[in-house]
Amino acid sequence: MQDTMEKTTASSGFASKQSRCDAKCPAQAFVLVKFLTGELLFCGHHFDKYEAAILKDSYEVIDERHRINEKSESSA
Repeated sequence: MQDTMEKTTASSGFASKQSRCDAKCPAQAFVLVKFLTGELLFCGHHFDKYEAAILKDSYEVIDERHRINEKSESSA
């Protein structure tokens, strides 16, 4: 299932420099959480802080925190 999630996020491109944390935080979002009523984006810090509640109420978590230190193609 992890492979499927990674393929989904690669094509969706949600973790772009424009994606910001929905926890009223200016940090770039690297975690997309899907709930029955919608989606939220989280930076690594806020996902860690609220992880227990998030996992309880979500049906899918797409975690791209492994990309935090990657350089984008435009910055190469």
